[in-house]
Parts: sequence; C-alpha cells; structure tokens
Amino acid sequence: MGSFFQDVRYGLKLLRKSPGFTTVAILTLALGIGANTAIFSIVNSVLLRSLPFRDPDRLVKVSFENPGLGLHDVTFSVPELEDLSRSGVFDDVSSVFPTSTNVTGAKRPERLEATGVSPNYFSMLGVTPQVGRLFGPQDFALGFAEAAVISDGEWRRSFGADPGIVGRSIRLDNDLYTIVGVVPPGFRHPGKTIATDVEIWVTCGFSADPWPKPARSTRILLGAIARLKPDVTVQQAQAQLTTMASQLRNDFPTDYPAKSQWSIRIQPLQESLVGDIRPMLLVLMGTVILIILIASVNIANLLLARASGRQREMAVRLAVGASRVRMIRQMLTESLVLSLIAGIAGVVAAASALGFIVRFVPSKIPRLSEVNVDWRVLLFGLLISLVTGLVFGLAPAIQSAKADLVSAIREGAWGSGYGSKTSQLRGALIISELALAVVLLIGAGLLLRTFWFLLRENPGFNPDKVVAASIWLPNPNDPKTNPYPDIGVQEVFARELQRRMGTIPGIETAALTSDLPGSPPRNSRGLIIEDMPIESSQQVMAEIIRISPDYFKVIQCPLVRGRVFNEGDEAGKEMVVIVDETTAHRYWPDRDAIGRRLKLGQNPNLPWVTVVGIMKDIKHDGLDKDAIPHIYTSVYQQTGRILSVVLRTDLPPAQLESQIRDQIHAVDPELPVFGVKSMNEVLETSLAPRRFSAELVALFAALALLLASIGIYGLLAYMVGQRSHEIGIRMALGARRDHILKLILRQGIFLAGAGVSAGLVVAVATAPMIATLLYGVHPIDPVVFLSVALILLMVSFLASFIPAYRATKVDPIVALREG
Repeated sequence: MGSFFQDVRYGLKLLRKSPGFTTVAILTLALGIGANTAIFSIVNSVLLRSLPFRDPDRLVKVSFENPGLGLHDVTFSVPELEDLSRSGVFDDVSSVFPTSTNVTGAKRPERLEATGVSPNYFSMLGVTPQVGRLFGPQDFALGFAEAAVISDGEWRRSFGADPGIVGRSIRLDNDLYTIVGVVPPGFRHPGKTIATDVEIWVTCGFSADPWPKPARSTRILLGAIARLKPDVTVQQAQAQLTTMASQLRNDFPTDYPAKSQWSIRIQPLQESLVGDIRPMLLVLMGTVILIILIASVNIANLLLARASGRQREMAVRLAVGASRVRMIRQMLTESLVLSLIAGIAGVVAAASALGFIVRFVPSKIPRLSEVNVDWRVLLFGLLISLVTGLVFGLAPAIQSAKADLVSAIREGAWGSGYGSKTSQLRGALIISELALAVVLLIGAGLLLRTFWFLLRENPGFNPDKVVAASIWLPNPNDPKTNPYPDIGVQEVFARELQRRMGTIPGIETAALTSDLPGSPPRNSRGLIIEDMPIESSQQVMAEIIRISPDYFKVIQCPLVRGRVFNEGDEAGKEMVVIVDETTAHRYWPDRDAIGRRLKLGQNPNLPWVTVVGIMKDIKHDGLDKDAIPHIYTSVYQQTGRILSVVLRTDLPPAQLESQIRDQIHAVDPELPVFGVKSMNEVLETSLAPRRFSAELVALFAALALLLASIGIYGLLAYMVGQRSHEIGIRMALGARRDHILKLILRQGIFLAGAGVSAGLVVAVATAPMIATLLYGVHPIDPVVFLSVALILLMVSFLASFIPAYRATKVDPIVALREG
C-alpha cells in the first residue's frame, strides 16, 4: 500500500510539472466523462431505476388486442374489466381513463389533464397523501364519485399550498367535486397521458351517467393497470389470461368475432412506459461511450508521446533493478490519477448542468422529473473514470516497460525518443480513433438526413401563416346540466365561434377542427361499408375528424374530386363525409368512392353517411407516420367536445392570443383557452424527439471529428519534431522540400485512409441497429457513407498539412547541430 501511495504522489508531481499537458488531458477527459454521466443520468432515471411504487416489479399494464385485425391496445368494456378481477392472477386491478377537464373554482378557468380511475388505484400503487386522504372503498360509485385528488403542482399553483385545501370545492366540466387529498410532490401517474402530467384524479365505476349501461360489447374504457399476486409471474399470468380469453371467445361468439382473435396482453408497467423511447436513449448512450473512447485514444497518444520522452528515465529505473511489472503499475497509477481528477470534474459538471440539459429533452419522455444524480450515477462516473484510465494508460505503460535497456538508452541518446514500435502503436491508435469517429459521424448523418427528410416531407397542406388555439367543451356527469347536450346547441356554438374569430383584425379565414395535424389520434373507429361483406368490415378502421366548411381553405389542402362541406351540411340534413385518398384507395380500390355509403362505427343501428369528396392525404398523425385512413365529418352534423380554431393570418400567435381568448370568452366565459401557437410550431412539437436525438448525436459527432483531427495533427506534429534530425539529414543530402511535404502527408493520408476504411466496415455492421430511428433513409445510405468518408479524409488532410508544411521549413544546419 505504501508503494501505491508513493506512485500516486509521484504521479501528482509529474502532473504539476506539466501544467499544459495536464490541463488539456483533464479537460478532454472531463468532457467525455461529463457527457457520459449526464446521458446516463437520464437513462438511469427513465430506463433503469424502478418505478417509485410499492413492489414495482409486480405492477403490469393490461391491454386488449385484436391481432387478427392488426389492432393493439383497443378499448374494452366494464364486464371485461370485471373478468380481470376474477382471473385469479391479480391482487388489484384499476381502470385508467386519461382525459382533460375544464376546471373552475380556483383562481381562473383552466384546462387540466385528468384521469378517471378505480377506487383502489392509489392503494394498489402504495401511495400515501401529503394532505388529506386518497381514494378508498368509501368512494365507490357507479358513475363518478364526488371526491377529487389533486397533484402537488396544482395545489401550489392554484391554491397557494393551502393546508386547509381538504373540503374545498372545484368544478370539473361543471360538476361539483370535493378535494379530499393531495398526492406527494414526486408522484406521477404511471401511464400514458394526453399532453402533460396528470393534475386531477377522480374515481368512477363507469356504469352510470355519463356512461352507457354496461355491456360486453360496449367498449368505452381506455386502459388498465394491475398488481400481480405475490406467487404469480408475468409469464404465468399471461398464460392464464390467454386461456381465459379463449374461453370468453367461445362463450360470447357474437361479441368476439373469430377473425379478430381478441386477446389480453400484459407487460411490466415500467416496460410499457419506456418501450417507445428506449432505442433513442440507447443510441445516445452508445454515442457518448464512443466519445469517451475517442477521448481516451487521444490521451493515450499524448501519454505515449510523453512516455517516449521518458525513455531514459525508464531505462535507468530498469537498470537499477525495478521490475517491468513495477514500471507498468507506476504508469497505470499516473493514468488513473489523471482520469479520477477528470472524472470528478466531469461528474460535477454533469450534475451542475443536468437541469439545463433536461430542459432540451422532449417532454414526451416519461419520468423526466425524476432525473437526478443518485448513487448509481456516481458509481457509473467512478467506474467510467477507472475504465478510461486503464484504457488510455495501458498502451503507454506496456510500451514503456517492453523496451530493452540497450534500445531504450540508444533511442534516448539519439534524441528521437520515437522508436519504430512506439510509432506503430500510435498509428494504430489514430486509426482506431478515426474508425470510431466514422461510426459516430455516420450515425449522426443518418439521423440528420432523417430529420431533413421529415422537414421536407409534404404534410399535405400549407402550415405557413396558420395559427391555432384549442378548447374543450365541458362534458358533465349529469346530462341535464350539459350546456352543449346535442348537435343543435353545438352547431350554434360552432357558427358563433367561427363568426367571432373572423372579426379579429388581420384574420383572412377562420375554421374549426377536432384534431390538429401532428397531434395524436383521438377518435379511431371501426366502420361498416355498404356492399362490403360483414367479415371484411370487421377490419375496416379510420380516424374521424370533425371540421367546419372552411377548414381546407384555411390550411390550403387540395380537393381531389367531389366537393368540400358547405354551410348547408348541418343537423337534420343528409349526413355527408369527406375521405382522404388513402381511405378511398384502401376501401374502394376498384371504384369511385364518391357517392358510397358507410357507417361511422360498427353498430348496425347507426345512420348511413355518404361520401361527397376526396381530399389529398394530410399527415395528421405526424410527419413520420405512413398514410392512415381519415374521414372528415362536419362539426354541424357530428357532436364532440374537442375543438381547435385555425386561423389564416400574417400575425404571430403572441399578438393574437389575447384577442382569441376574448372572443372565445365572449361566447362562453367558462371555457379555458390553451395551446395558442402557429401550425409550424405544432408540427415541430411532433418532431421534438427526432430533433433532440439528431441534434445531440450531431453535436457529439462534431466533437468526435474535432478530437480525431487533433489526434492526427498531434501525432504528425510530434513525429516531425522528433524526426527533425532525420529530416535535416535528408535535406542536407539533397531532398527537395516538396518531397519532404509528400513524405509527411503520405503518412497522414495513409492513417486516415486506414481509419476511414475500418470505420466504414464497422458502420456497415452497426448502422442497422438504429433502423427504428430512421425514416425515409436506408441504414446503409450511400450519400451519408460517402459524405462522411470525404469529410474525414479532407479534415485529415488539413490536419496533416500543417505539420507537413512545418517539416519543409526545417533548417538542415540547425537540425544537424541539435541532433
């Protein structure tokens, strides 16, 4: 142990004696270790850390599937929820119904994210309140109970963290609720949400107003989570639920058509939350690991250069009896000291910047509020520091200890300090560094090319000069208190709202829609198409979007055939719809869709509607989603509580927001107005995850390119300095300066060519691993591969030219005298 501390003290002394080298090495390593620590903090919180609930490994998401129709996560009924409770594999089952609600009774009307759950929801998760109580058996109700639980954020924002909040009343969609408790600050709903974190929880039996009478075929529920019994594994539960689903299909054949292959699927709750974003985070983690490897190679080259200058010191130590193992340990200790100092700096920097970094992470990524530096992150920082120290310290340590005394003393006496073996090792390290940089640059190129394609993707309409704002009509539990109970009242509201929007100065045209392009689908339905066999109709699906007559005029979407809606397409008149090209081609491939009839649902009692127009496809579900069938209905003929106003104008959203709010409140002062933004901002929000991954990987790729160019420049510059005596002899014997230039450039280009070639081979093998993150780009994209190769070769040439040019300026007389 004493010799170890002696090595540490000696290493620190050497670092103090070389402040330039120490500063460069620590900054380079701290950058790599800090980037790794920051990204790992996110990966740790999102992917690795257990959910903050009681026995989280026993929590599962339950979903219902129709695999025969290619449908997943479909709605289910109250009887099917009860089937889960009787299955024998769960201790608890809770329905989960995400929604939004208009809240009054606080400081001002606002729209908040709410979730309807079963009374056992909080007890199943093992949550305790910070104020009041949570739901329990006393809150059971066929419809909605009067109790409400609010989030810590809503409690502080709207009620000033009033400790006497329990018993206060709020109105949700005009229904009176009593606040019974506040969840702890760190609690987040463990499931998908509509837009933001859940702020209000209500409990419901889903069996009375505003819900229809329970029936196995009345599938109104959106999701469920459950807790497995202690002695039941996920695999055992899945097998038992599969058997139960098969029995239900046999017992109720009319409710479960054979072709649908209706089934029940469970998966660990944590996996269900992070499954979609796992590939992106793993790619980012792989990227920063490549960065630290490239940084390590650079430091290894610096240490080799430093070690070659210490050859005489090493030779003397070996000559007086030091063992080679002892020399290797000394060199590795120096490397570890350096890496640990850099590691501490990197972890501190990552912890300080973590809050800033998280702001740029897309809000759709779950559990971002839990991102912090915990023991696992600190352990990772320590581990990567130790591994990095070993990686970049091992090569120079072994190389220094391998040399025999005679050659070490000879090379030290000659003054070159640059033996052939050292030269080969440093060249191999540079080739490795360039190969890693190629892999990283190609990954960044593929992601950037994907993002570029998406930005240029035709959304099917013109988003320029379009401003949108959203509202939600209330949907109270008691139908008698609903201010918008039927299509007649909603039609009057829609016409007046549209008229008032048109009176705002600077507005060219105003319209309404239930779904803005780029937003998640909200209303997918099965269809019945006239003259199509019932068996085939079971798999006919489309997303239903409500619009006003001028909607396509506002967003400038072209009509293919037929007509758009007019003011006469209203309640009491023949119901008409417009379909997009995908719907027309998919469901009427051999005939004209105009004039065809269908039912917007699979209830035979629904009225027939007639197709009157075909529009160009609009990328409603996101620019990276392939064509999906859409059917447009008139807001004057179909009810719904979700509406957005869309305005064609030259004015920015910030200038219009107050006027939009005033005009909406002039129609109904209780309606919260939210999401006032341009249509381009709406589309950009849908691309946020892809933008984040592409830009971050590109940033790291640029850093890798810089490190690689510094590496090859440093190697050649050091080589020129060490070979100045040889160069002087060559020039004294008649070598021309252009020959010297070519000699040095040839070595740099050889290293670059070897590194790029090796990198291309590795990239071909690894690029398909990010295929799920690409859109419109093949993993082996020749444009990206060729561009990266040319960029690396060009940068390598420039990095090689500077030391090569310096070599031509060597004065033969001075070089020979110094040699």
